[in-house]
Amino acid sequence: MIEHYNELVYYIYRMVGDKEKAKDIIQEAYSRMLVIDKRTPVKNKRAFLYKLARNIAIDQARREKNASSIIYEEEEHSIPIEEQPEEQVCQANQQELLLQILATLPEKNQQAFTLHILEGFSRKEIAEKMGVSVGAVEKHIIRASEKLKEKMQRKLGIK
Repeated sequence: MIEHYNELVYYIYRMVGDKEKAKDIIQEAYSRMLVIDKRTPVKNKRAFLYKLARNIAIDQARREKNASSIIYEEEEHSIPIEEQPEEQVCQANQQELLLQILATLPEKNQQAFTLHILEGFSRKEIAEKMGVSVGAVEKHIIRASEKLKEKMQRKLGIK
């Protein structure tokens, strides 16, 4: 967990504008993390530390009646959402889940979907590789896409 210390300090420093205060927040986040991790093991410690540190910084700012300056700083210097650690972790988890679900699909659906979506082959090239018609390839891709969507939504609790 300590390997994330410097990046966490920098992340919080950008929010609060004071390096010592950022270090204090990170120290508190680490101590809370240790307590929480003993009760319920945390799978992704890095993402949890980021969220915990951010929440501590916001809580402190509220206590100090200084929330508006933190919000301004965060908006001014934040990185795009797709590059934020929490989002990257979420995307990695979703990709892992997608691959797990893909492995449960029928072989032809799985093969057509993988070749087209993940590897970029055209439907015609896939038809030649699989020894089936282009129409059959399209049906396999559609069935795989529908099953993946359905199972992903069920796993993620989305309607």
